[in-house]
Amino acid sequence: MGTLRDLQYALQEKIEELRQRDALIDELELELDQKDELIQKLQNELDKYRSVIKPATQQVHKASALQEQHRTKRQAISGEPTAFDIHELSHVTLPFYPKSPQSKGLIKEAILDNDFMKNLELSQIQEIVDCMYPVEYATDSCIIKEGDVGSLVYVMEDGKVEVTKESMKLCTMGPGKVFGELAILYNCTRTATVKTLTNVKLWAIDRQCFQTIMMRTGLIKHAEYMEFLKSVPTFQGLSEEILSKLADVMEEVSFLSVLVELSAICSHCSLHSSGSAFQVSCPGLTEPFELI
Repeated sequence: MGTLRDLQYALQEKIEELRQRDALIDELELELDQKDELIQKLQNELDKYRSVIKPATQQVHKASALQEQHRTKRQAISGEPTAFDIHELSHVTLPFYPKSPQSKGLIKEAILDNDFMKNLELSQIQEIVDCMYPVEYATDSCIIKEGDVGSLVYVMEDGKVEVTKESMKLCTMGPGKVFGELAILYNCTRTATVKTLTNVKLWAIDRQCFQTIMMRTGLIKHAEYMEFLKSVPTFQGLSEEILSKLADVMEEVSFLSVLVELSAICSHCSLHSSGSAFQVSCPGLTEPFELI
């Protein structure tokens, strides 16, 4: 009988061990499901970014090849045919819609808070703000439908919307948020559905108007860079084509911020403003120098 009791006790231990293993397996399966859900969510975000970056990159290569063939200047990228002449664009009259100071501030802050649009120049943001027009939707209205071709981007001023993808809720958004921005970056289909949960008031801008602003700014910058390069004695012997390529890759750098950091690091350095020039003095320098 002692042997039987030992066997029964050993069996109970094995059963308890199996139960613990089953509980551990259940926990691991739950954790695995959560990780799968996170991976799927990240994959959806990656697909969304690729839908913009890859076509835009292809467009850059096509534009570069075409410009090399015709020896023309590099222009802004567009998902649809547009005018590339700076004189034509400079005479394009963009629409203007009056807004309260509060609405202007809300739109500006929403753009600066958006990953796709926060690096725009302030002059570009100001034009976008001026061109946005009011749109209103009632409760339970569909603003954006997944799979449709989009051409508008919105900024929410009042109300609340729900964002879903493949019938799965992603998030809800309130005032001060940008949505539908992929449509103005490239002519792609909507990646999610946006429906109203309340009455909403929005501001909208279409892709053509947005791209006109971007192209005009780009062409003006290119012309300014060309004028600057032609004034540099070292570059005066270069052809128009080479100067244009140099202008394409030029980037503006603010030396003021660098000098302010330098002053913070070196307590002996001083920065003085004189009109449009800045004079830097430091004991390590034989004489002060100016930046204009």
